[in-house]
Amino acid sequence: MDESIRHNVGIVGGGMVGLLAALAFDRSFGASCAIHVFDVASIDFDRPLSQASFDDRSTALSFDTLRYMDSLGLLDVSRQACPIRSIHVSNKGRMGSTVLTAQQVNWPQLGGVIENRVLGETLSQQLKGSRVRVHAPSEVATIQPKARGVEVFDAAGKAQVLDCLIIADGGQSALAQRLGMLCESKAYGHSAIIANVATAEHHRYCAYERFSEQGPMAMLPLSNAGDLNRSALVWTASKDRIGELMGLTDRQFCKSLEAQFGYRLGRIEQVGERHVYPLQMMHCIEQVRAGIVVLGNAAHTLHPVAGQGFNLSVRDIRSLSEVLTQCVSSHDFSSAALAPYAQRRALDQWRTVNASDLLPELFQYTGAVGAVRNFALGLMDVIPTVKQRFTAIAAGAVGEGDYV
Repeated sequence: MDESIRHNVGIVGGGMVGLLAALAFDRSFGASCAIHVFDVASIDFDRPLSQASFDDRSTALSFDTLRYMDSLGLLDVSRQACPIRSIHVSNKGRMGSTVLTAQQVNWPQLGGVIENRVLGETLSQQLKGSRVRVHAPSEVATIQPKARGVEVFDAAGKAQVLDCLIIADGGQSALAQRLGMLCESKAYGHSAIIANVATAEHHRYCAYERFSEQGPMAMLPLSNAGDLNRSALVWTASKDRIGELMGLTDRQFCKSLEAQFGYRLGRIEQVGERHVYPLQMMHCIEQVRAGIVVLGNAAHTLHPVAGQGFNLSVRDIRSLSEVLTQCVSSHDFSSAALAPYAQRRALDQWRTVNASDLLPELFQYTGAVGAVRNFALGLMDVIPTVKQRFTAIAAGAVGEGDYV
């Protein structure tokens, strides 16, 4: 063992949150702390960035997230992401809509949309040149808390002692459940269809949030693939309705999408491979124990239409990196030493989780509540300060470390 290494921090999960956390920690802690990433799947460091595929799944990145990634040296993320320069919010069949623009907050863009494949490859390429130690494929099967730190065992029983373990293995985390981490959850009874679509007209870097009594829908701008004008679709509805939509031919599906979304981007000319995901809200109330932190979708799973899940995790990473730097410096990873992370993140997480939960329901109301909502949407266009703040929130500039 290298005598210069005084601490070991492990991350379970080699997804986007786990890899980004590993890079952030490596830049913060220096050579005295070894960062270990464990994942059941192999991580390919030699796969180059290739041309965008029509069917690539995507993630919305807030402007706040893009700037944080730039600060970590991940400049390829900003270059590869398709910019979001405006957000159009509307309610099908109702009065009241608004357009949020980057100009309203004096930013070059409100965010960006990047293919998950491109983001993953960018992170793994950066990891290749870092001090991070990758154990993949490797399954963390058992966690045994100790007086100082935790001991992890792989499926073969091989053990390793860590000062701190970050659980970032995705929603419904088996490890967090085995540890009995206290969580609250809510099943929406809805599912989402995720697919890329080609439209007759270019999106002009506008993201669309379309609400209806059936459920919310998002159309996010993507970089073109050849001559195709691409957008990423998130269409939520009841499970029965989703089943009907999945049973349609591609042409029938495009027609149904036109009926729901309208012709803001002209005709829907093509749809890629469709994937269905059941929707639920989950928030892990207990995210910190001595030597253990829960992060990413293992800590909170949000409704996807507002695109805030990954961005909330990035804000968590930024704060956790600061707290763990103090733990490394003080040689203390106790629950008391890690508690400031939970304290700092509590308000932002609560606010974002509840806003993502409330927003789809708010747009389903009719009557007095619906009238107030529609009036408020129209009112934003005549009160610049309200609209400016709402635009900043939509762009992810909320919570600890606000840029606004």
